[in-house]
Amino acid sequence: MKVGFIQCALISAIFAIAGYLVFTSTGYNASLPVTVAVSLLVSGIVTPWLASLFSNSSSSSSSSSSQETATLYVGNLPYKANEDAVKEYFKNYIDVQSVRLMKDRRTGKRKGYGFIEVLTSDVDSAISKLNDKVFLERTLKVRAAKDKIAVE
Repeated sequence: MKVGFIQCALISAIFAIAGYLVFTSTGYNASLPVTVAVSLLVSGIVTPWLASLFSNSSSSSSSSSSQETATLYVGNLPYKANEDAVKEYFKNYIDVQSVRLMKDRRTGKRKGYGFIEVLTSDVDSAISKLNDKVFLERTLKVRAAKDKIAVE
């Protein structure tokens, strides 16, 4: 998980204000722009470090409970089906992470196939459960998705 801009801005602002208060309370006779500049410098150095601590602690807690993910190719989908309907149907059989239905770039109409990212340790079992099931009067074709080949 990435730490968002707002979180970094809030951390930076808190450290800038704290730095300003520390510099003004020490009795150090500096002008306001110098005090603000030093406070912002300190907050700019400390903020990325703190942000990485937040992201490391949240990602370590989520990765310990996560399962392996797999992407399934689903063919012969009804053209009228949307992502929510497909996700709702597949949830009855397997834990669904995400659904991407392919559309024609020119017309924007669905092409009748898509990809479903699922949480599973046994892809073959998921495929056997879902292949040849009838969904909105169409017999689905479910296979393990092939990896994308990078074009260089």
